[in-house]
Amino acid sequence: MSWRTYPRRAFPYLIAAVGGFLLAYVLVFLFAFPAEVIPDDGILPNVVGKSFEDASAILQKAGFPAQQGQTRFTKSTPANVVLQEDPPAGSRQKRGTTVVLALSGGQKSAEVPVTTNMSQQQARIAIENTGLTFGNVSEQLSDQPRGLVIASSPPAGTTVALPGTVDVVLSKGPATVQVPDLYGRSVGEARSMIEQLGLRIAGLSRDTSSLQPENTVIRQFPAAGQTIAAGGPVSLTISHFPPPPTIRIDTGISAPPPEAH
Repeated sequence: MSWRTYPRRAFPYLIAAVGGFLLAYVLVFLFAFPAEVIPDDGILPNVVGKSFEDASAILQKAGFPAQQGQTRFTKSTPANVVLQEDPPAGSRQKRGTTVVLALSGGQKSAEVPVTTNMSQQQARIAIENTGLTFGNVSEQLSDQPRGLVIASSPPAGTTVALPGTVDVVLSKGPATVQVPDLYGRSVGEARSMIEQLGLRIAGLSRDTSSLQPENTVIRQFPAAGQTIAAGGPVSLTISHFPPPPTIRIDTGISAPPPEAH
């Protein structure tokens, strides 16, 4: 072999040896100092305005896992749409950093509760406990007892955007009412029964000849069992004992004169 052809034949082997050395060196360097050689951070993409599912996919592709955070109710943004991301979009973060996404809950709403057969006060509490506002109160004739809720507007079960108002309708009682038997009851009991039925006391007279206890009903008009129009009058007669006359007894004994001092 000529000394002139030797370098030409040895050149490929030299290249391979140098390349192998350099590759080994790079591998050792990368193994020893990976963080300094391979960038492990990135710019957070902007996912505000995206749905949570779309935002999660975009962030995951960029190397950032997503986590659902606070839910905020707002009229202007539909539910499940990203309102804010933390860390903020555009910032440089280490890949693998969890991004917390605040989502819209949409328009806050409440369901109208069932209030039928409740008193006005009970209905107010039930409505206000849902976050709704107790609205106007009206009355209409009904077979239900007077003063109970017979309807609401919007009806029970309706979903209402907050803030919202619920009106109620109270029963005025039936169009005609059967007069109850009030005999032997106190004035207070009789008045309560009459008003509960939607009737009214038109007159109250006293009878001093009755042996019934004081302020007891001894007569009524109309009589018990009669039917009258709702709101109709009922007159009552109650027992009354006038105070006994003052009796002065003269014993005939005069008081002794005062002693002189």
